[in-house]
Order: sequence, then structure tokens, then C-alpha cells
Amino acid sequence: MLSFDITDRQVHIVKGDNSGGKIKIEKSLTVEVPEEMIMNGEVINLSGLSDLLVTNLKAELMMDREAIVTFSSSNIVFKELIVPKAKGNEFLQMVQNHMAQEMGISDEYSISYTVVGEAGEENPGSVKVLATACPSAIVDGFRKLFSIMSISLKSVNISCNSISRIVLADKSNLDKMPLLVCQLDDNFLGLTLFENGQMAFARYVPIDPSDYDTEDYVTEALNENIFRMEQFNKARGGPGLDHVILYGKIDDFIKLVDSLDGMDIKASILGVPSQITGYENFEFTVFANAIGSLYKRNKMTERINLLEIDTATGKTSEGATGLLITAAVVTAASVVAIGAITLFVGMRESSVRSDIEETEAKIAECDKVIAANQILHNGLAQIQDYQALVENAKNKLDALPVLKKKTFEQIEEATKSTKKQTNYTGFNYAQASGLVTISEVKVSEQLEAPEFVRGIKKLNYFKDVTFSGYTGTGEGDDPVIISSLQLYLKNEEVESK
Repeated sequence: MLSFDITDRQVHIVKGDNSGGKIKIEKSLTVEVPEEMIMNGEVINLSGLSDLLVTNLKAELMMDREAIVTFSSSNIVFKELIVPKAKGNEFLQMVQNHMAQEMGISDEYSISYTVVGEAGEENPGSVKVLATACPSAIVDGFRKLFSIMSISLKSVNISCNSISRIVLADKSNLDKMPLLVCQLDDNFLGLTLFENGQMAFARYVPIDPSDYDTEDYVTEALNENIFRMEQFNKARGGPGLDHVILYGKIDDFIKLVDSLDGMDIKASILGVPSQITGYENFEFTVFANAIGSLYKRNKMTERINLLEIDTATGKTSEGATGLLITAAVVTAASVVAIGAITLFVGMRESSVRSDIEETEAKIAECDKVIAANQILHNGLAQIQDYQALVENAKNKLDALPVLKKKTFEQIEEATKSTKKQTNYTGFNYAQASGLVTISEVKVSEQLEAPEFVRGIKKLNYFKDVTFSGYTGTGEGDDPVIISSLQLYLKNEEVESK
């Protein structure tokens, strides 16, 4: 991953990796930036800066797919707040509301924070927060810059948050607090105050030789701002500063030490934490901010990635100014692209029309085939419905008991045997569902009627035989007639007649 420390006149870049809590630096690069490409942290010339950075990265074989950014600007507002405890985006919203009320900050700012400790007995249930408000235009500029460079931008942090990682990683610094850490540059000073093991305040101060009466304007500016930060600490009830750590561009460290001795303040150069390796090939203090950005952040106590904060608060649009800048970057390339596309479209137009006509003809043929297949499908569906109906009727028919040929012969045999004992003149029979009815049996005497029924029952071919009686006396012209005899069939296999 690439880490960029971006200032108005220089960009310090390291290529490194954070694995298992160890940071290994592979390469480093400093790119000098012409005037007015970056102004007070905001990228003004997107295309020019992107070309400059990409050219240098490729020359040093340092191109990578992902990057993080740290930067400074005097337009960033720092404020210590007392905020009720909450979680996640709810706490972020509270911080933003407090900044809006106390500092008059509008929606045009991206607000980050670091929790620095409990608020004390006077504010139970609240915490002390160091909040920062950065103009959203600066964040948008970095987002566009890396989009043009085709590098995925993962994080945008303010420099004080990056350097605090390195300062707090060295446990010996805890004994030096209140501690002031100063970044030196020909064009600015970065000052970060630490109290009680936490970052307490930060300030970015642009400096210019014309503002001072001496050639050694950096030293004079440093003394002036250290004095102000000491007064700030005392105003907060602190003891004043005893130790200052310097990093950045340090041309003459002895001169700086001698200068601070007059203020009874000890000076030292920023040390390298034991977690960092690979720094031997470059000057560590120059790239300290970029290296500090590679540290993992503490998600429980801080929200410092301005990209994530913009996403959490719904700042997804880039604004009218950003759109105009982006349009200026891509206009030249768009003109060339449009010309090429127009030529290509002209060459392909006739071919595309021919393909369309051929495709429409194939679609028409397919429609005919689909219509014919639909007719066959409908006919098949009707046949299947009829087949199901027949199958259902067959199943019902098979379930009915049927009078077998053998059973009929047995009935005939029984009636012949019975006829020897009875005098009957014959009978009629009819078959219904599981029932055979014998009717109109004429016998000569009344006693012969039950004898005929007993002969049928002896067959044992029926589940049941019921006899409803007879009529007539058997005397003279009044014959005995068995009007109805019901034979209930058993469920047996059908035997063909």
C-alpha cells in the first residue's frame, strides 16, 4: 500500500505494509510540487498533480492499487468538546451537533474526532473529545485525484492523527508530558500538543520569510509558536512545556536546541518506534506522517477517516465546484474519444442494421414454430386429460364385484338341484353394482319358497342373501311367487364370459 503525506509544496510517499502489528517500509519518494497545484491542503490542479505523481511513481517502480493520505491545512478547525456517551453513528452525530453549535460549522465540513478521556465528575456520563472540522472540498479533491490516478483511496486523515500514532507508540514519551511535537517545513509548522497520554490540541501554521526580519525565519517562527502553545497549556491548568520533539525538515538541530534552551525547554528528534523496520534507507523524520498513517486506528475511541465519515453522514455528492473541476480534467480526453467513437459508429452502422434485419427474420420464423408447437401442446394436453378420465373410470370399474361365469353356472346348478325338491317355473335376474336380483320365481307350494332360498345360500358365493318373502297361496289360480331375492356379490377377480 502507498501512503501519501501531502503538503502544498511537497508530497512524501512511502510504500509499506502493516502486518501483525509490524510496519515494514519498502520504498520512499519525495515529489516537489509546483506552486498553486495545492493551496492550503486543497488540490487545485487535478490533472497536473496526477500526471506528476504517476510519472514519479512509475519511475521509482512504486505504483500500487491502494493508497492512504495524510495532510494538513490551516482551514482545519480543532475544538475540545464534552459529549454524552453513545455508540457508533449516534455519537458521531452528537459530535457534529456540538461543533455546529459551538463553532458555527456548516455541512460543508467533514468532522472527525478522537476521544481523549472521561469528562470528569462535573460531567458524569460524558467524555472529552478532540474534534476536527475539515472543509469537505479538501476531501473531495483527494477523492478525485486518486480516481484520476486509478488508485483506490482507502483513507484520508489529518496529519496530527497520523503523527500521534508514532508519538504514543513510544512509551518513554508518556513521562515527558505535557509534550509538544513540532513538524518543521520551509512553508509551515505543524504543532500537536499531548497531555495525560493523549493528543490534546493541534495547530497548522503557514509561515513565510517576508513575515520575519531574520533569514532564520523557521527558528523564529518555531520559538514564537512554542511560546503560544505553552501559554495555551498553562491556561488549561497545565504546568507549561518542558519538552519538545521535532521532526520534518531539520537542517541544523544544534541551532534549534540552543534556541529552545533560552526558554528552558528541552528538544529532541522524533524517535523510531520498535514496530517500524525498513526506515534505514531514508530520513525517518521527513516521512513520519506517511508512516504513521499505516498504523491501525482504534475503532473504540476515534473516527478519523474522513472518507468513512462522509459515507456515514451521507455526503456522497461531490458538489458543483467539484464537478466543474472534474469536467475540466476530462474535457480534452472526451473530445478525442468522441471523434473516435463517431468514426467507429459510422463504420459499424450498416453492419449493425444488416444484423438487425437478419435477427428479425429469425425471430419471425421462431414465432411460427412456437405457434405450431403451442397447438400440439394444447392437443397433447387434451389427450392427457381424456386418458386420465378413462383411467379413472377403469379403476372404478375394476373395483366393482362382477358375476363370474362360474358363479352363474353354480347358481344354475343349485336351482336345478332345488327343482327336484321344489316345483318352480323359472326366474329372472338383474345385475347392479355388487348386487344380483332374482325375481318372479314361481313355486307350487308355500313351503317350496324357503327351500329355494336355502339352495342359493348353500352356494357360499355371496356375502349375503336376503329374502323379502312371497305372495300367493298355491291353491287353484293363486300361485306362490317369490317377488325378489337379493344376492350381494363378493369382491372377486373378473372372469371373462
